Amino acid sequence: MNTIKISYDDQGYRAKPSGDEVGRISNKIARTAKKFDRGELKRIITKIGSEGCTFCPATFKNGKRNKDNFEQQQLFALDFDNKDPGRKVSFADIRERADQHELPILFAYDTLSSTNHDKFRVVFANDVPIHDRRVAEAMQLALGEMFPEADPSCYKDISKLYYGGKELVYYDDSLPELNVESLFRNYTCYTKKKYKENHYKGHLKGFSNKTGIALTKKGFLSVVSSDYLPETDNPTEGPGASLLSKNGKNSPISIIYDKNNSNIKEDGEIFPNKYYLINFNNSDTRNPSVKTPDEKAKNHKRHRSGVLTFMDEKCKLMNDLSTGRRKLSHGELFGIVTNLIQVESGANYFMEKRLEHPDLYTDDKNRKWKEHLSYMSENGYYPESCDKYCPYHKECIHSKNILTTVDIRRGSMERIAGYRDEFVPMEEMQDDVYDAVSNAFYASGRKFYIIKAQVGSGKSHSYIKLMEENPGQRFLIAVPTNLLKDEIHLKAVKKGVDILKTPSLEQIRDELTEKVWKCIQKLYKRGQPRFVHRYLEKVIKNSRDEKEIRSLKKYMKERKKLQTCGGSVITTHRYLLTMDEKRLNEYDAIIIDEDILFKSIISNQGEITVSKLKKLAEETTDIRLKKKIEELLKLSEEQSCIRLDSFELDDEDDERPVSFDIPSFCKAEYFYMRRASNEEHLKEDTVAFLKPAGFPAQKYIIVSATASEDIYRQFFAEYGKGNVDFHECKKARYKGTLYQYPQKSMSRSSMANNAGIVGRLIRRFGMSEGRTITFMKEGVGELHFGNTEGSNSLEGEDILVIGTPYHAEFLYKLTAFALGIDFNEDEEMKTQTVEHNGYQFLFRTYGNKGLRAVQFWMLESELEQAVGRARLLRNRCEVHLFSNFPLNQSEMVEDFDYKGI
Repeated sequence: MNTIKISYDDQGYRAKPSGDEVGRISNKIARTAKKFDRGELKRIITKIGSEGCTFCPATFKNGKRNKDNFEQQQLFALDFDNKDPGRKVSFADIRERADQHELPILFAYDTLSSTNHDKFRVVFANDVPIHDRRVAEAMQLALGEMFPEADPSCYKDISKLYYGGKELVYYDDSLPELNVESLFRNYTCYTKKKYKENHYKGHLKGFSNKTGIALTKKGFLSVVSSDYLPETDNPTEGPGASLLSKNGKNSPISIIYDKNNSNIKEDGEIFPNKYYLINFNNSDTRNPSVKTPDEKAKNHKRHRSGVLTFMDEKCKLMNDLSTGRRKLSHGELFGIVTNLIQVESGANYFMEKRLEHPDLYTDDKNRKWKEHLSYMSENGYYPESCDKYCPYHKECIHSKNILTTVDIRRGSMERIAGYRDEFVPMEEMQDDVYDAVSNAFYASGRKFYIIKAQVGSGKSHSYIKLMEENPGQRFLIAVPTNLLKDEIHLKAVKKGVDILKTPSLEQIRDELTEKVWKCIQKLYKRGQPRFVHRYLEKVIKNSRDEKEIRSLKKYMKERKKLQTCGGSVITTHRYLLTMDEKRLNEYDAIIIDEDILFKSIISNQGEITVSKLKKLAEETTDIRLKKKIEELLKLSEEQSCIRLDSFELDDEDDERPVSFDIPSFCKAEYFYMRRASNEEHLKEDTVAFLKPAGFPAQKYIIVSATASEDIYRQFFAEYGKGNVDFHECKKARYKGTLYQYPQKSMSRSSMANNAGIVGRLIRRFGMSEGRTITFMKEGVGELHFGNTEGSNSLEGEDILVIGTPYHAEFLYKLTAFALGIDFNEDEEMKTQTVEHNGYQFLFRTYGNKGLRAVQFWMLESELEQAVGRARLLRNRCEVHLFSNFPLNQSEMVEDFDYKGI
């Protein structure tokens, strides 16, 4: 408790008041409600217990002390005057019984008329204030029945005032608390013991009739604790009633008390919310049967007994219980039990472990726990969160509770406890992005400045602003696609920036003859881009049809203009990677927009079948090439990941025996043998390699929403330590909403097994095909995984994103190999529990963390770019993502009805 509010009179008495003084105190105390914090409680309790100050546990409205004006109550008192000689009891007896019933006493004192400690009063503190009079009266009645020696007036009148005492005989400075759930659970156990198995439920029914607290289907008082507020469509059923009333206001059915303001420890640590839910009888029915929280017609519990075999391996607290390394506290045991009762044989497992360690757990406590296990299981208790009771909750990675941590269900996303996303206002985020780009621009030294910023956070705005502010500087801007190149160029020109864009043959493809286009493609495939423009000059020179070469002439003119340009230039990633050091040195700043590693380097693989490779080795006249091929084929007999030395191919002749990029093959160092026996759709063993991409010594500023710090540092490690400066910009919360549906994996194979699912989802959400992003083979819309970067065609629209874009396994391993990650090349992906973006979930991935990091980087890049087309950061729209890979700021929807679409 942090504060406690009582009706209190600070005038002390040495003898019990009488006559007019009683009336004066009664009138005064109702008007003198006072709130005391933890630091004041000892002083006030001493005043009450030793200096005769009067108090009433309840406080009242309108200054009148009667039950109709009840406001709230947190203290509960019992009076023991020992008037009946046959029912005499000592404080020691009461304290022992209170301990047995898990009812810790806060303080006790001898009353003013006590002699030899024969008349005393005990006071309990609840962990939250009780605002509903019915709950307070029921709690007082339960206490009175559990301590029948107490004066009945204590539990018949909640407005009763209590005179102070002459001596404080007990005070617990730890300020222990009881709670609503524990009180009624122990009251039920007390009743069962007193009235025996066959009659105690009849007594509970009588208690229900007196207090109005509803009974569950199994005849227990409907009082439970929970970490969350469940929901139900039926407002008359269970703790999750729709007409719930927080802190007992305006609800005829369910009362909720939350411990949100009472769960802060002295060290400032804040625990998750805890709720107590008390169901009351509906006014239309005298004694309805209320469903317990998890009561369903099931043959089995949700968690099978097999979970128990590895629970103590994954949970340190469970390991303490299993091994008997130490004695667990009551709170720790209670938390464990709320989880174990959800598991088949879980209750038996708990008792077995206690019985294995009799030196820690006594027989009488074991009998008590057996009673509680039965009660909690039948009453449908919810599993408590680890953060509530576990001393290791800060040391381990865990989700909400033990079960969601150790037994994650397929299609379920379990939030990792303690994970927090920090967000700033939009303006602060934009300023941070600009500052990061600006600081990198003005920094000295040739290195890689990697700036990670959200999709739509103002990356292009920042570097265009820099170009405006520095008109005398030459900028080279590189973006992933021609579409984005044109868009950024237009934005910059509108701002008055002197900038040209590189022409693209791809953009005039439809204006070229089929013969010319095939020739261009052939030269690029052979790794001879320098021959392309020589060829085009010949085409222009020899053509007799002006119409055929009009677009080519324009292209060549723009290219020539670019060569003599003295200003800034915007181009594509691919073009940037062909530029030599001399040309790059012409620019004052090189800014790369988006993830060049993923979009333009990793994705630029070369491939050649083994048969063609052998043929090339037979026909080539280059000894080094022949030797490299032979060595590659020999090593491939024993391994799949192969590293070979690189060299520059001297021969630039345009006559090649195969249509294959031989120069890139010669310069490549990292190769992967794809085996037809391992890949269903691969007809022949094939060698794959990453085409080398050099970055001549310069300063590079890379701004991206998906850059991975670890992967960029590993990739650029060859340029020397300290050559990478990574900055992750502040994040803003989405204006729009990202709904994610993780029940199905939505991989290509998963979708193939659910034929037509894309169309059904489109109809279910009322979308058009144009507002749907999925795999290209689905033939839906203009955008698909792999080509979403830079498109603003869906900005502000509600869209569907369907699929988990796994890449071929060889690409993950080839990339990891090229990055220098150590792994077993024979490792296969399997479904396992992983953590990412604040969630624990089941996913098909690698056990090797390096391989997994590569896979997750690629997956997240594709999904973030697809989701980013709606520009959620700046628009109040919705994206519905069907994938089992969690993204930041997703709102998980785990109960989507696939059968209903």
